Amino acid sequence: MTVIAGVDVGNATTEVVLVSDGKILGAGRAPTRGRKGSPGSLRGAAALVRRLERRFGVTAGEARIAPLRAVDTAVVTVPDAVVPAGRLRVLAAGVPTPGGAGVCVGVPLLLGAPPASASGFAAAGGGSASPGGTSASGGAAGDAEAAVAVVPAGLRYDEAAARLRDLVAGGTRIGAVLVGGDEGVLVANRLAGGLPVIDQVDVATAAACRLLAVEVRPPGHTLRLLADPVALGARFGLAGVEAADAVTVSRALADRANAVVGLLRARPDAPSAAAEPWVTVAGEGRLSLRAACPRLAGWPVGVVTAFGDGSAEAEIQAEAEVDDLFAVDLAAAAEAATARQGSTGRAVLVASLSRTGEQDAAFVLADLLDMPVHSPLSEPAAARLGALTTPGAVGDAAVVDLGAGTIDVTAPDGTVVAAGAGELLTAAVAEMLAIPRASADWVKRGPCVRVDGGQRFEGEDGSRGFLDVPAPASAAGMLVIEGPGGWLPFDRHRGPGEWRAIRLRLKQAVLAANFGRAVRTLGGQPAQVLLVGGPAGDEELLSVLARSLPDGVAAGRGDVGGTCPGGPLGHRYAVALGLALAER
Repeated sequence: MTVIAGVDVGNATTEVVLVSDGKILGAGRAPTRGRKGSPGSLRGAAALVRRLERRFGVTAGEARIAPLRAVDTAVVTVPDAVVPAGRLRVLAAGVPTPGGAGVCVGVPLLLGAPPASASGFAAAGGGSASPGGTSASGGAAGDAEAAVAVVPAGLRYDEAAARLRDLVAGGTRIGAVLVGGDEGVLVANRLAGGLPVIDQVDVATAAACRLLAVEVRPPGHTLRLLADPVALGARFGLAGVEAADAVTVSRALADRANAVVGLLRARPDAPSAAAEPWVTVAGEGRLSLRAACPRLAGWPVGVVTAFGDGSAEAEIQAEAEVDDLFAVDLAAAAEAATARQGSTGRAVLVASLSRTGEQDAAFVLADLLDMPVHSPLSEPAAARLGALTTPGAVGDAAVVDLGAGTIDVTAPDGTVVAAGAGELLTAAVAEMLAIPRASADWVKRGPCVRVDGGQRFEGEDGSRGFLDVPAPASAAGMLVIEGPGGWLPFDRHRGPGEWRAIRLRLKQAVLAANFGRAVRTLGGQPAQVLLVGGPAGDEELLSVLARSLPDGVAAGRGDVGGTCPGGPLGHRYAVALGLALAER
């Protein structure tokens, strides 16, 4: 009998299944070379076919490949919009190396400038200070005479500490210290009294402020004064519209343990609006991406018809037409998971499916393999045929093919291709944790543990035990996950339970929300859902998607080829097997 090679060239992975007379002879996969549908990707597919022939000792007489739709999925990071706050400016927040503890509201004193007298501080609007973590007594600025010393980045920590000690010995009251460099702890260790010290501060802006409010809380505590708009407004003497500015700043500082807020001498001019990414929506015209983002999950697939990244070049050029667009707001996802504010960034990530026609790759692949190559089915149709070889599958099941760039949902009466899948989730995890995407691709997959030192660990469910293999010494105190080369450390700022909540919320916001809008676009509710494709191997995804389905709808992971001789193949290879089994 003729051996048929089913070839699936995906955005990230190329898969091949060898079949003869309905029996699966073997299967294999490899990373896709270059862009899907490019000559390089087809050469890689041909090389994989030949490699499997040698491995399984067979010779293919025919190959099958679907028409390849070149899917360009671009992930764009959109920085958070800067919220105007009048004369108030957050000069630093949540720095990792503060010193001391306490709170001080006072005038800036730039080291290197001639020291002002105590009366000079009071005339400029001096404040009150209370080192040691207790709140300062008093209300409005001017109750006591204090200064916030500002250390330029070029001044050595030991010299800065010596100058500060000289100032204190000369009668100058120093209530807090701001450091331009990253040597705050070194300065704090050389000062008496446990003064609050914050480094990595914008020195020029701090020195130009009328007043500075500095707060450093002990470990395990969050800001009190700076997170309280009533108290902050009173200490700065704010009234009227400026009291609302204090609300904006205080909300932004919730969950922080240290921060510096400056009060400028005059209200600056309103900043010019920065160019912002936008989308064109059918029936509504152009909207800013930030305004459209919370509504995307409720719109049908394909309602966004164009996308612009907001750059000057994009304004001059024609807008980029898209077949679909989906986006996730990291801040909204973190808020829904009740994560600590500011711990996950505030970027918006966008996946867009460009408008490009299908490419007939059969002719090119036939030349490379020197054998007949046919295209009996589209990719979604082939995925459905392959997925329905899962034991227990029903004929009217909805097959969800999860790829790197798209989610293809195929029901008996239609197919929807939605932008945004595995790659978008990887990008979201990488952005939130500030880690490379190669690491994020492993981190996103499932539960982690925190290494307490050596082999002792704490799990996401609160369990504790010992690792079979010691983690690297550098992983002590960090969250780790099993990677391709052993334990992979990735974060030391969150607990296991907090990261679990964020991770599951991201999967809900990216994959479950996208699946939901695809199902709504098709219309009706499926009787059964089968997940196939690389991301379907995620051990948490099945339960995440199940939460978005009505009661009674079963969601299962495909076991492709489970009803075929020689199978099964697991959750992958649905398209490749469907092509090989299809009738020409």
